[in-house]
Amino acid sequence: MPGTRWSRLLPTALLVTAALTAVSVWSTSGDIEADLMARAKNALADVGVSGGQVSFSGRDASLSGFPPDKAAQAMDAIQRIDGVRTVEISGDTAPPAGPVTTSGEPSTEPPAPPSPPPSPTTSAKPTDKAGFQAEIARLLEASPITFEPDTTELTEDGERGALEIAKLLTDAPRELKFRITGQVASGSDKKLSLNRAKTVERLLERNGVKRDQVYSTERRNSDGAGGEGRRVDITVEQR
Repeated sequence: MPGTRWSRLLPTALLVTAALTAVSVWSTSGDIEADLMARAKNALADVGVSGGQVSFSGRDASLSGFPPDKAAQAMDAIQRIDGVRTVEISGDTAPPAGPVTTSGEPSTEPPAPPSPPPSPTTSAKPTDKAGFQAEIARLLEASPITFEPDTTELTEDGERGALEIAKLLTDAPRELKFRITGQVASGSDKKLSLNRAKTVERLLERNGVKRDQVYSTERRNSDGAGGEGRRVDITVEQR
């Protein structure tokens, strides 16, 4: 019967149609991949990126083998292609050290200048007798002006402390004078205390302190032990 014959032919027709559709889709997909591949090669060439492979599965791109410093640039170039849906990359994809460019030319942007070192904090110089005396006391507490035992020779720390005092007194107001008093340990020659004071006086004058603003005196033996008896004190006086 004719109806029976057609019913037998219908499944065969459907299979043929499905097969033709599959071939058409496969052909179209292959055309899309080929087109995207060609455009991907051109895009990479435009930005000067080479050394890797690009493959497509439909509109999805896969990248591999690109140098770490070019991986981000390669991804950016492929993502810009019209029709590409996703981009995946495998391998070492560490970010480039400098800014990424898309022209294939090295970036001409100059590197940012290094940050300047922090400015040292400096306190304003005192202007009166009390202010100078307080600052001298602070400096002598931090770096006492000390001598080698039984000599007028400054220790390294003592010379450093004296130079800090010189910086402070260089621009002191003219109405101020500074008395330098030497000390010696108990049992030492009192004359040594005056000579130590004069050693510091001469150092201050060599480093800019006005000669008529400093003078030396001696002191009786100190009862202090150790370094306490091997130093000088500085007192501020009003003219």
